[in-house]
Amino acid sequence: MDILILLFGFSLGLIFLVKGADEMVSSAVQIAMKFKIPNSIIGATFIGFGTSAPELFASTGAAINGDLDLAIGNIIGSNIANSLLVVAVLFLTIPKDFNKKIKINHTSPLWMAVLTTIFVSTYIFTKSFPLGLGVVLLVLVIYVTYKMVNSEGVEDDELFVDEKKYLWLRGFLSLAATLYGSQLVVDNAVKLAEVFGVSSLVVGSTIIAIGTSLPEVAGTIAAAKLKKPDIVFGNIFGSNLFNIGLVGGVAILVSPGEIEAQVDYQLFLMYFVSFLVIFLSRNTLKRNGVLGYVLMSLYVLFLISLF
Repeated sequence: MDILILLFGFSLGLIFLVKGADEMVSSAVQIAMKFKIPNSIIGATFIGFGTSAPELFASTGAAINGDLDLAIGNIIGSNIANSLLVVAVLFLTIPKDFNKKIKINHTSPLWMAVLTTIFVSTYIFTKSFPLGLGVVLLVLVIYVTYKMVNSEGVEDDELFVDEKKYLWLRGFLSLAATLYGSQLVVDNAVKLAEVFGVSSLVVGSTIIAIGTSLPEVAGTIAAAKLKKPDIVFGNIFGSNLFNIGLVGGVAILVSPGEIEAQVDYQLFLMYFVSFLVIFLSRNTLKRNGVLGYVLMSLYVLFLISLF
């Protein structure tokens, strides 16, 4: 009976998540149009930060309980999911008639690469996540956020013009529904995982990471339907940036030090796929089933390797 209740909560969370993300992307495009803000900037800030909030809550809660393994696993797993799973979904769902090079603001991918390099190299050289790293990550993410919001972005065209009423209210409610749905998914998935006795690192890298990355997946499908892949890439860069800078910074400040598991392989994979996404965003984008399924397969292999 308990398992049925957990499955119901998980399913209910998915409904809130998918519907909320769909409306959130639509509202984000409208906000971009109203304030003449590039879609990629909106994706990196409003959606990028919003969809990183579940990781922030999950990882901070774990760090407060002294479980830095789960927090780090969540960050690594979420960024790999964003870079492989989310991009795979984009290449599989983008309309067949879409074939052009998209416009991406360079601030978020550049700083995502910088913070990822700092995060990975610090662990490789120290085999820990020291307090100083948390401070550096937080300072940098605050600076980058200010820079992104105030930077001169690329010009956008073909903005979604079907303007809706109560735009800010719809945006707020859709974001709230997405976060609540994600939290329901994560909470119930973790309880289900505990029944089968899974370790903190594996739970963080799989169940929680997938759950907290579902807003990006749902948002990708919605943005693909609107032919707005720039929002998807902006979201990935922004979400990965906030996951490392904000989520990682806060978790490390709360509970700095070593973790029980060895994560060299996972960190190298996260580093590689982060740069792979930057490369893909600079090329002409069109539906590519082969690439989509290859990326999806790589993600599945990553999950299998954790067990």
